[in-house]
Amino acid sequence: MVKSTNNKAWIFVLPALLLLGFVAVVPLIMVVNYSFHDIITLQSKVWVGFEWYEEIIRSSRFWQSLGRSLLFSAIILIIEIPLGIAIALSIPKKGGWVAVYLVSMSLPLLVPWNMIAMIWHIFLEIMGGSLRSRNRL
Repeated sequence: MVKSTNNKAWIFVLPALLLLGFVAVVPLIMVVNYSFHDIITLQSKVWVGFEWYEEIIRSSRFWQSLGRSLLFSAIILIIEIPLGIAIALSIPKKGGWVAVYLVSMSLPLLVPWNMIAMIWHIFLEIMGGSLRSRNRL
């Protein structure tokens, strides 16, 4: 028996791809365009071309920062990948605890990433006051 392939379902994916292209690609093109300009106001832009890119490539601070970022990413991946596999293997396959495990693992996904920074800001302000208030004293 020969299985026929029906690719008509991809038509339903096309609007999502077009929307993603509009929402992701157009702003990316604008950002790349802006990176070649020194924008003082929206009406006055000065073309700088590759000048800033050349300055960054020659900067030792950039290379040190990139090295720290790559080291941080490598350390995090070395920790998170085995931890994620261990957690995935420890989740029960049957029983009443399955729902509890799945809910407890998915609860952090409900918190938007920008709220995490705001929560830490609130914690630090409550514990020791903000830097701004300490400088005024």
